[in-house]
Amino acid sequence: MSELVPVAGEDEVYRLLDSLRILDAPASRIKILRRAVRAYLGHNPDTRTTAFDMYPRTPAHAATRINWKWHITNGPDRAHPEYDGPDRILRPAGYLATLLIEQECDLPQCEMGVHLDSGEECRLCRYREVERIGLAESKRLDAEHRALLQQQRDGAAVDRRSAIDALYDEAVAANAAYDRIRAARVAAAAEADEMARLRERLAQDHPELAAARIPRPREGEAGYVSAGRRGRRALEEETARAALVREGLRGTALDDAIRSHMAAWRADRRQGAHAADPAARAVPVGAWPKGGHQQPEEAPFQPLGGL
Repeated sequence: MSELVPVAGEDEVYRLLDSLRILDAPASRIKILRRAVRAYLGHNPDTRTTAFDMYPRTPAHAATRINWKWHITNGPDRAHPEYDGPDRILRPAGYLATLLIEQECDLPQCEMGVHLDSGEECRLCRYREVERIGLAESKRLDAEHRALLQQQRDGAAVDRRSAIDALYDEAVAANAAYDRIRAARVAAAAEADEMARLRERLAQDHPELAAARIPRPREGEAGYVSAGRRGRRALEEETARAALVREGLRGTALDDAIRSHMAAWRADRRQGAHAADPAARAVPVGAWPKGGHQQPEEAPFQPLGGL
């Protein structure tokens, strides 16, 4: 048959090929595609007999074959100009022509695993059976992939929740520690206030105790003297702390004020002790009697007259 004579259904197949948008010209103007389309529809221009001469296909069969085989073989990516993977499609027109006229089964009535005369699946090539197995395997792999992604998302969510819980626990522990420290400070301040109140009440009820003179420590008992000095220092520091607390001082300001007060208190005591003993300041340290004369007991370390 002449190529100028139209063939029923070929325009539909041409439109289907053009919709793939990979051809440089309309499919009806590409000779290799025109010959393949006509042969597929049962109008073989060659003298060699093919399966399509015995069982012509329809445009619907062409649509099924092109859509299935073009996409299952990853045709859109392989025909893209920037594709650099394996089996790149360099001549899309020749590839589509081969896709149309190749016959994978030895039975001429078999079209993609289905007999055109009976509508039954082909038991020779088992094309549809293999197709179902591949589709089931693809679905299984897809389900496993989705399950893995969901597991990863769940694991990430659990990790985020664990991190948030850890941060919350740390914040709770820090707040609890701060509350304990604040409670201890409040209790210490309350205790100091109560101690100062009791001392004021005791001084009001028993003024003789406030005016009583503390006995001088016994001579020669260094431990007693040291303990007495520490007791006076501790009493002075406690009294100063109570007074400063009543004035509203707390924390580091209270500690700094107490240190300043105790430094001034020690300086006053040293100055008072130094002024109370002029004889000790007048006699040089280590001045002993000269000669063999006895020195009076009431004037120790004083040199005898004339010596």
